[in-house]
Amino acid sequence: MNKNFRLFFYSFLCLISVYIIFSSAIGAYAASSVKWQKNYNKAVNFLKNKKYNSALEYAKKALTENKNPYTYELAANILQFKKQYEASTGYYKKSIISVLKSKNFKNPNKFLSSVKNGIALNYLLSGNKALKTKRINYSINQYKKGLSYASDKKLVDFLTLNLAMSYENSNPAHLKRAIYYANKIIQKNPKNYYAFFLKGRAEYGLKEFNSSLKDLMHAKKLNPGNKMIIEAINVDKKAIIYKKDEEIKNIKKSTGNLFK
Repeated sequence: MNKNFRLFFYSFLCLISVYIIFSSAIGAYAASSVKWQKNYNKAVNFLKNKKYNSALEYAKKALTENKNPYTYELAANILQFKKQYEASTGYYKKSIISVLKSKNFKNPNKFLSSVKNGIALNYLLSGNKALKTKRINYSINQYKKGLSYASDKKLVDFLTLNLAMSYENSNPAHLKRAIYYANKIIQKNPKNYYAFFLKGRAEYGLKEFNSSLKDLMHAKKLNPGNKMIIEAINVDKKAIIYKKDEEIKNIKKSTGNLFK
């Protein structure tokens, strides 16, 4: 992972808005246990105040009183903020199972969509962590898992773009996959400069210098002052010049120095 990529990666993380939806407990659960409701509310308040350990403590207390989908989801949300993504995903999945087993859960599709997006966000964040430490294959695996759960458009785009980044930083055999996922972003958002940058970088790796330059120039048009893009363009131009020089040398050799 080169320096420019790391700088973009850190700024990219800052763009990720937290995709957490606090579900309010419905009356049926509140009526079943006053103690559960108190513990649930305390957990929510602690979470809002960023006191994650206390929030988790009361969420677990609430679960001892009532193992319902909302409390599992709350515990998952807390663990997500604590960056314990695997444990968080486990609680999200318990929430899904709890909904599917329930006969009285109203409007389950909206709730399930929220929970599945929570799982997708866990895979995105754990993939980002892996990418930061150059565990490329693991990050690819996480992003693909995330895409299997995500329905939120922005979340899908983040996962897809990061998947393209991972493949672009993987071994050369995967560069065509980087182009594939970059194109998916471009099709949905033709103004995404970084998708064009990734595509151009992957094409450069495949020695498709003219195509690479075209996409990099388009990326520059969308983001004129980006030093990372400008540097990539300069590298690409040098490669094109070198390739032409080599072609001329080969022609001269094959024609007995005809052009001297």
